[in-house]
Amino acid sequence: MNSFVEKGWGEILAHNDLDSFEALWNLEADWFEPPNYRRGGWSGVSRITLSLPEGGSESLFLKRQENHMRKTWRHPVSREPTFRSEARNLRLLNSRGIAAPHMVYYGERKTPEGWQVILATRELKGYLPMDELIEKWHAEGWGKHRVQRQRVIPQVAEVLRKLHHLRLVHNAMHAKHMFVQEQTGAACLIDMEKMRSRLTRRQAMLRDLETFNRRTAHISRTDRLRFLLHYMHKARLDDDVKACWRILVDRAEHKNAGRRGR
Repeated sequence: MNSFVEKGWGEILAHNDLDSFEALWNLEADWFEPPNYRRGGWSGVSRITLSLPEGGSESLFLKRQENHMRKTWRHPVSREPTFRSEARNLRLLNSRGIAAPHMVYYGERKTPEGWQVILATRELKGYLPMDELIEKWHAEGWGKHRVQRQRVIPQVAEVLRKLHHLRLVHNAMHAKHMFVQEQTGAACLIDMEKMRSRLTRRQAMLRDLETFNRRTAHISRTDRLRFLLHYMHKARLDDDVKACWRILVDRAEHKNAGRRGR
């Protein structure tokens, strides 16, 4: 995929004089996150607000990178821009109805200095990273947020279940990569550049759930089991749930033991 503009967004970009790669690349905008300088190049994110032709506005996250490359199975030697694989994955998830940022623009070009790439997605309004929400639950007391936890956890589990049903693995399933809407509990995956397909749903499941289980500090055993029950569509702790739980616990203990032994 060399370029992409979501239906209806060509008019919005033109309304803001941003209907070309050059205009978006040269747009002066504050960094939402400090640029990441590695892999021989840089990558950064800005938050911009565009006016709509019919009135009102819409906010986007504008991601730009130059020579930010990595090896992939498609390009094991020459490498490819990291945003290219993220855009490919976002377009797939958007088309399958799996909660992820909605991509509205993608473009790339090769220059004498190397690859320049732009990826723009609609802002996730009212969402925050799940790790921040967990810290809030921990700081203010688990009991105070019991209703919210019971609303959030099943929806997070459902997003991952749908992803793995397609034999797709996120591959960096930290709590900071799951965004949650506090009021409704709606969940949404972000940071999709490492997503890959696996031969089986089970492979995808164990890879992501092991990481997610290990990387969510403070969550109680009860909430972890509640998550697993919803993920597996089970009403009680049967043999399948217990077997999966044991695998996740054993993997976490093995990883933690390896770190302590270094």
